[in-house]
Amino acid sequence: MKKMFVLLAFVAGLLSCGKDQKELSVSVNTEAASQITVSSATLNGSFSKAVGLVREVGFEWGESATDLSHVQQADWSLGQTSFKASIDNLGDNKTYYYRAYVVLYDRDKIQSFYGAVTSFQTLEQVKPQPTPTGNQPGWAELPVMKIKADGNYMVNEDDANQYYAWHICPDVNGPTGKARNYTVCYSAEDHVAYWVAAPRHPMYSKANTKRTDAYTWDPNIPKDIQYKREGANAGSSSGCNRGHLLGSAERRVSVATNKQVFYHTNIAPQLSSGFNTGDGGWNILESFVERQECSDTLYVVIGCYFKDYKDGYGKEAKAKKITYADRDDVSQPTMFYYALLRTKAGNSGKSVKDVSADDLKCAAFVRTHTNDHKGQAVTATEMMSIAELEQITGFSYFPNVPNAPKTSFKASDWGL
Repeated sequence: MKKMFVLLAFVAGLLSCGKDQKELSVSVNTEAASQITVSSATLNGSFSKAVGLVREVGFEWGESATDLSHVQQADWSLGQTSFKASIDNLGDNKTYYYRAYVVLYDRDKIQSFYGAVTSFQTLEQVKPQPTPTGNQPGWAELPVMKIKADGNYMVNEDDANQYYAWHICPDVNGPTGKARNYTVCYSAEDHVAYWVAAPRHPMYSKANTKRTDAYTWDPNIPKDIQYKREGANAGSSSGCNRGHLLGSAERRVSVATNKQVFYHTNIAPQLSSGFNTGDGGWNILESFVERQECSDTLYVVIGCYFKDYKDGYGKEAKAKKITYADRDDVSQPTMFYYALLRTKAGNSGKSVKDVSADDLKCAAFVRTHTNDHKGQAVTATEMMSIAELEQITGFSYFPNVPNAPKTSFKASDWGL
């Protein structure tokens, strides 16, 4: 009789436990990966409305959305609702899939819950700069480059102050392979670029991503001649902000492409109250150039000048050194310019190298670096021929397009 009583009490206890046990549930979110490199990434996840005790959080991942064979447990502390985990030894320029998971338990019950499957792509391995041979690529936008090797860098064979680098879009294809982003000629003495040359085409400015604000050092230019601090707090001073030469809005086709235009070598000190600000002189000129983009491709050289200068409007600026981005030896540009080249038709389907001079237009647009240009519309007053610009800067533009009409221009060809 005693045994029967004990057995009934045990069964009653089990029934009581089952009655009080919770139905486990939780909402799991798989969030965008971050800190993506050529071989690693940080996976991010979060959860909410957990009914039950959290036992484990982490990620399942793999090279296929249907085969998430790798498991990476994440560090997690009581009270947190977000978690992350780093994975490495990945292949470059490859797509990986992953989903976040949360394991709940309550007494003797354990259950796993999952977020949606999403993906990321690792960056392409940065290839070494092509072996300098004294020659240069035949890209239409390039000025003359006299390249020689200097250790891991490219310099001008006649002027060791001039460093070169070209940047290829890691994840954007052009007609013949990876699309080029821009080429820079950077000054070791002025700590600002002499020029940045780039193709402009609607494919680059597709709004596939927001601006990254990924201010950092150019990996193909010596770090010690660039600005001294990276990131959103890199800062500037002397009344100047961080002005892009090739603009962020012009390279929104992908995150990796946009990050490249935030290299320090593409950033110049620009006056913040009337030059590089709302309705500033530079911003107005940038908008004008944007309207010149075409399906045939617009080729641009965006440059800085550092000697005393007076433009066609009579605006002047004097050469000087300033404190900027943690350096006290930066040359403040006295003038900024655009050198432009494209077909007149804009939609001929032909290369600028394959048409006559009569079917091409090229010209320079030049503005003194001053706040006095705020609100100034673009006019023929700031235009000059490419040959005239060459006399001022000492650089030779568009050598790879022999038919470019560098000695003359018509303002009417540019809508002025």
